[in-house]
Amino acid sequence: MTSVQAAAKKIYGCYVGVGVTAMGFVAAGVIFTVIMRYFFNISFTFLEELITLMFTFTTFWGIGMCVLENEHVVIDFFFLKVPVNVQRWLNVVNYVFVLIILAVLQYYAIEWIKVAGKTISNGMRIKYRYIYGVMPIGVGVSLICVLVKVYSLVKNIDLSFLKPGHEE
Repeated sequence: MTSVQAAAKKIYGCYVGVGVTAMGFVAAGVIFTVIMRYFFNISFTFLEELITLMFTFTTFWGIGMCVLENEHVVIDFFFLKVPVNVQRWLNVVNYVFVLIILAVLQYYAIEWIKVAGKTISNGMRIKYRYIYGVMPIGVGVSLICVLVKVYSLVKNIDLSFLKPGHEE
């Protein structure tokens, strides 16, 4: 494994670690709030809002992981009938479309925050711009991941070294 691959693997490990930690918080928070609500009749508005925020964060944060690990939903009946070299270039075109869509989403998320971000949230009592900010952060990281994926497809670089347990 080259030094660039080793650095990329460490960066990717941190990226996945942030996602796993956030998802663990969501799971633990949901379990805690359900137990508190149904057994003790206690609810925490700020915690429920924070859990919703973290769930939204994990959704947008996870886009990049799905792209880099080919874990997205695909209906590939016809795609698999095409020669492998053509498949690679069809993937490039596909990811360029994903890149465009994410860029548009990024633009509108930032514009939406400018308009709706001034209001104070009911639960955490902070401006919504901080809550809605998880979208452009996650989409921004996902844009980088899609760019890496397109580059790897164009240069025919295998990204499997990023996955845990993979050693060369």
